[in-house]
Amino acid sequence: ILKDIQNGKYIVTEVKKGERKRTPAPPFTTSTMQQEASRKLGFTLKKTMSVAQGLYEGVKIEGKGSIGLITYMRTDSTRISEEARVAAKKEIVKMYGEEYYENRYYKTKQTSQDAHEGIRPTYIDLNPEMIKNDLSKDQYKLYKLIYNRFLASQMQAAIFDTITANIDVNHYNFRANGQSLKFKGFMTLYIETPDNKTEEDEESFVPLLKEGQEVIKQRIDPKQSFTEPPPRYTEASLVKALEEKGIGRPSTYSPTITTILERRYIEKEQKQLVPTELGKVVNKLLTENFSDIINVEFTAKIEEEFDEIADGKENWKQVIREFYGPFEKEVEKVD
Repeated sequence: ILKDIQNGKYIVTEVKKGERKRTPAPPFTTSTMQQEASRKLGFTLKKTMSVAQGLYEGVKIEGKGSIGLITYMRTDSTRISEEARVAAKKEIVKMYGEEYYENRYYKTKQTSQDAHEGIRPTYIDLNPEMIKNDLSKDQYKLYKLIYNRFLASQMQAAIFDTITANIDVNHYNFRANGQSLKFKGFMTLYIETPDNKTEEDEESFVPLLKEGQEVIKQRIDPKQSFTEPPPRYTEASLVKALEEKGIGRPSTYSPTITTILERRYIEKEQKQLVPTELGKVVNKLLTENFSDIINVEFTAKIEEEFDEIADGKENWKQVIREFYGPFEKEVEKVD
């Protein structure tokens, strides 16, 4: 292939132009707040929850006394009140103009308990810069993250002009994809940090090309790609996995990870979570002897049963009886 394309003519065979929209992320839930605070601010889960607790319980603001700056921070809902929508619209129109506002509703997952709103500022008129001097450094960083994420969730989509060009040389086809930002929309205020950046996240430039046009080869980069193993979990990506698999609740993500760190079952290497020898031994012991319990399906099923008990659909004594009988026998056997 390299030989065939070395000296041929590079002819543009097709040019497609289009438009792509990018919509804002919803207001924070506990898990998305923990993930973004980890990625953007370098906070541990424990630190994020501690700082959020302080913002929720109340901060002394000059001229206003002690006030809670955010809504309840243990939630898996993205719902927001109509009152907050009205306040968000007012602030967005004032700051950026009518064309930047869009009244958005976000679907809350079926498994969400929805008792609380998504995490948002309680007073939209208290923007982070206004109260910066009343907040600690960490409080300011997290409050700004929550504030901007919430406002951005009620803003217009960003619009990109896209271009795709096919270039032929000796019957081999090359493709160039590019995009340029046409209207910033919500990206004026907030952009979610992805776990793994893709080419799509980068703004790449492709010059204006015409079909039939010859282009000049600058260089050829021969490259062979191999499938990489999945990267180790970070605190942020582990929270995301726990949520996706239905393990735990907003209130348990941080304590779960903190506990296995404190017991030295895992340790941090840079940002990655790595199992220790002790962790491997404990894991082996548990999976070999309690395989019915130490699995994702069991944990998610128990969470569902707890929800049904809370809704009055299940009898808690019956649920505990069904679990504890077989479990007691397994414990005796291992003893």
